[in-house]
Amino acid sequence: MKRKKFNSDKAFSAKKFADSFKMIGECIRKNPGIFAGYIIFTIIDSIFYSSMTIVVSQMTKNLTSQGEQGNVFLNFSMTWVSWIYVGLALLFLIIIFDYLTNIYAAYFSKRVEIYLRIKALKKLVDIDISYYSKNQLGLIMSRVINDSQGSGDSFNDFLLNLLFSFVSFATMLVFMFILDLILTLIVLLVFTILVIVIWVIFVYYRRAIIISIDVKQAIDADITDRLINIRAIKANAAEERETKRNLQLHEQYDKKLSKVIWLQSLLAFFSYTIAWSLPIITIIATIALYSNSMDPNELSYLIVAFTSATNNILYALLTLPIWMRGLTKLSNCIMRLNYIYDSRSLLKFVDNPKEIGDIEKISFNKVTFNYPESPGKQILAEVSFDFEKNKSYAFVGETGVGKSTIAKLLLRFYDVTTGELLINGTNIKLIDHNQYLNKVGYVEQEPQIFYGTVMENLKYPLFDKSDEQAIEAAKKAKIHNYIKKLPKGYDTILGERGFMFSGGQKQRLVIARIFLKDPQLLILDEATSALDNVVEKEIQTELDKLMVGRTTVVIAHRLSTIKNVDEIIVLDKNGVAQRGTFYELKEKEGRFKKLYTLGLMK
Repeated sequence: MKRKKFNSDKAFSAKKFADSFKMIGECIRKNPGIFAGYIIFTIIDSIFYSSMTIVVSQMTKNLTSQGEQGNVFLNFSMTWVSWIYVGLALLFLIIIFDYLTNIYAAYFSKRVEIYLRIKALKKLVDIDISYYSKNQLGLIMSRVINDSQGSGDSFNDFLLNLLFSFVSFATMLVFMFILDLILTLIVLLVFTILVIVIWVIFVYYRRAIIISIDVKQAIDADITDRLINIRAIKANAAEERETKRNLQLHEQYDKKLSKVIWLQSLLAFFSYTIAWSLPIITIIATIALYSNSMDPNELSYLIVAFTSATNNILYALLTLPIWMRGLTKLSNCIMRLNYIYDSRSLLKFVDNPKEIGDIEKISFNKVTFNYPESPGKQILAEVSFDFEKNKSYAFVGETGVGKSTIAKLLLRFYDVTTGELLINGTNIKLIDHNQYLNKVGYVEQEPQIFYGTVMENLKYPLFDKSDEQAIEAAKKAKIHNYIKKLPKGYDTILGERGFMFSGGQKQRLVIARIFLKDPQLLILDEATSALDNVVEKEIQTELDKLMVGRTTVVIAHRLSTIKNVDEIIVLDKNGVAQRGTFYELKEKEGRFKKLYTLGLMK
């Protein structure tokens, strides 16, 4: 338990608070007008609100002493009726500036949320793909969605209440010191004691709430992961097990939350119940000190003025837990978002990349690869080979020899560990990444389908293409007739990850997307291995058409899909084991013939 507390304190060090305000500072620089209005309107609103105390006290003074004769205030002759008009005018101004304060605060809060969300999403899009193998997607999304919104809302809780209570407190303190020094010191003493008690309770409350939020986010991430894999749950009749598992997880959360609720109640007791004794203490102290020495009218005025002022001081006490909680939540949210912002991509891009023309030649020069997540385990042994323009190449071999790694390196999902990958003689690290990938088409075993219409999926990311061009591509992929039968044709919304389509239909959709892109380099990573034999033959026919006139790299699972490629490269744990055409290799002793003879890849 002590270890957890230590971690919580460490997490909320001065640096974490500084990080929070640094991030908010970026939002302020982007929205200076809204933030300036936020601050100005809050200060004015607080001053007007505090000024009501002066109006009430002066009205009381008129009624208890001069009555209709009135008195002079700032060179103006004022009666209690005059003060009523001033009070009504002040009330109107409070309503106006309260509205302006709230609307500007809400605007700035949403700007903070949007800024942090976009910043996180940009980082998640730009970072290399290995990041997603080390981090749970549900937890990432929980941080992007919940913590960006939490940052905006908690900043409002913090600044709005702190600023309002501070201005009100300072205004009333000056007014009270002018009225009576001794009573002011008594109020300050009681106020200070309550602040210390509330602060100590809040330290423990803060630790408890941090732990409970972390537990909740872990549960949220787990639920997301389970729902993503709902078919596996249903296929294994595991609904009851998952329900029990969720119950156990939420029991842990309930225990953490129970401590939060207990401390929150204690905090509320001192912040609200005990705090309300402050005006009563003021009245008792005033009567005890001056009942025998002061004129009754003056005593009444002093009691009303000090009680009204103390109520304003009380507001600062009541909002103390709110702005402290807001500051803590802000720092906690920013801290979790910083796990995303501070992530470093393993891929490095040069400032002035070289643009390439047509892809003429691709060379693997003594290339090896180890996954960054497991640097001690070599996935691809040293290999060297070239891909020439408009020729087709296939990689075969047993599982784990690095076939799919070839595709990932060509797409620059990863960089080579040693050696060089050259495009037209230039290291892939030095070329314009986007320009290069615009010339590359990729079809993988599990097609990437977005939630959206069929047309949007077809044209991704070539949204400048016309609908007619997309439909023509769908016809080439032999999926047009199926799409036309859908409820809304090309405007039909596809479910999560193309839930409505079968495996073969997804592949055809991706093939149509590639036809539309018309790439120079085509990478097929076991594109048909998940399909049944009938559908696989149909898809392979479309892929054969797609391969015409392009440099093609095929990662093969079935040898029957690569009979017509120009060269087959056989990999084993030591690198390149054999090279040749399908008909050459099946007659030559070696690993390929062994695989072919055993029927493992027919």
